[in-house]
Amino acid sequence: MNGNDYLGMWYRARARYGVDDRIHFAVIEPDDGGRFDFPVRHREHDGIGGLFHLLRAWNVPQPAMPRSRQTGAPPPWRWLRRAPVETVPAPRWRDFSGAGDGGVQSVWLDAEPTAALRRRARHAGVSLNTLLLLALNQAVAATLLQAPVAGRWLYPVNMRGAVIRDRDDMNLSSGFYLTVAPEDTPARLDRRVRQALADNRHWLYWYAAQVGRLVGQRGVDWLCGRFLRGAPHLGSFTSLGEWRLDLTQAGFSPRALVTLCGPGSPNHPVSNGAMIVNGCLTLSLKLDPVLAADAAVTRTCLEHWRAGLEAES
Repeated sequence: MNGNDYLGMWYRARARYGVDDRIHFAVIEPDDGGRFDFPVRHREHDGIGGLFHLLRAWNVPQPAMPRSRQTGAPPPWRWLRRAPVETVPAPRWRDFSGAGDGGVQSVWLDAEPTAALRRRARHAGVSLNTLLLLALNQAVAATLLQAPVAGRWLYPVNMRGAVIRDRDDMNLSSGFYLTVAPEDTPARLDRRVRQALADNRHWLYWYAAQVGRLVGQRGVDWLCGRFLRGAPHLGSFTSLGEWRLDLTQAGFSPRALVTLCGPGSPNHPVSNGAMIVNGCLTLSLKLDPVLAADAAVTRTCLEHWRAGLEAES
């Protein structure tokens, strides 16, 4: 086992460049719209880890910890190869003149439209994440970009079970970059996700992110500065899966929902989060200040995301 959180070093490095590393969790009471925020530092936890950190602090029942389908690392020859090079133009964002601090906005779908969306995914033979990402990409194109063009998202992969560490709530996620085009269909996008997983592209990024064990925090700080000035992307897609949560022992109602939103960065400016809690899909969105978009712009994009999913269902 290993107790060092080498991925957490990257989020400490971001903070040195003024980039926030808070994962924005919140409990929402659907009956009155009440919202209770619980930020968690990404330098200490990833999304799944942050959720379990809160559940343990609240002393409420904990579901089973999600685990990877892989039980260990594949041999290097299965992942140590370059991903296909895709030429993607830099996003051309609209010229917004807001304060650039629209905060985190959240909405949810009730149980029936959530169930309908899941049926839609099963009928199409694709994952729910495919529909979520495709609708998010369409919302961004319709409300934030000057014109719909292909853009890149960081797609998350849970590594728990495939790698073993001392703490199960630390940063144990990897991912890979995925290009999403305006003309993509659910089937086409889903095939590319499955192919990237079969190619073990997440293992390449996992091992690359462990470089802190060789270069230390100062080396990661320097590399992080280079990456923050690197190629611009649309954002990091965040989806936490499906959960049955009983938060009554923490003082919330039996119908309480949980939502989250990733921290984002200037070159991954569309922060987002999706998860199903007690049968209801929650969605959150936050736009990095670099876009100069206010709360109204953030809300418009979020509502477009929700409307696209409701249309799918």
